[in-house]
Amino acid sequence: MTYQYKSSVRAADFFRMSMRQTYHSVAGMCNVVFTVAMILLTVKLWERSGDLVQVLLLFACLLFPVFQPIGIYFRAKAQARTLPEDMELGFDDEGLHVRVGGQKEDIPWKRIRVVKQPDMIIVFSDAKHGYMLTNRVMGKEKEEFFAFAEEKIAVLRR
Repeated sequence: MTYQYKSSVRAADFFRMSMRQTYHSVAGMCNVVFTVAMILLTVKLWERSGDLVQVLLLFACLLFPVFQPIGIYFRAKAQARTLPEDMELGFDDEGLHVRVGGQKEDIPWKRIRVVKQPDMIIVFSDAKHGYMLTNRVMGKEKEEFFAFAEEKIAVLRR
């Protein structure tokens, strides 16, 4: 079986992935607890506080639910701008074949890890680097491709 995809990753894809990673971690839970605590503190102290303290309390309440996602989005836009537009990803029995311009890289299945998320599949070539295949790119092949990749990886682990 062979699968071919033209990589098409947008800033919104990076944003969703980063937000999911943030809020499915210990740091994300701390963000939620901090925000709830700040809202409760703001309600309790609002009447007795001066203007400067009210501004600081309001800023603290908005830090994680508003300012952090804005920062993550701008970082996602910067990441999306660095990606080549002509990247093609091919998968077959040997592994992953990446083509960008005139260059080609072959990555065997033994180096690959695959993670399925609701809106994409991420194909990791090492601990920090990977390729995102969004539902938009994969279409109806998502489940079929994921099963194929999992089978190839599982064979190597036996």
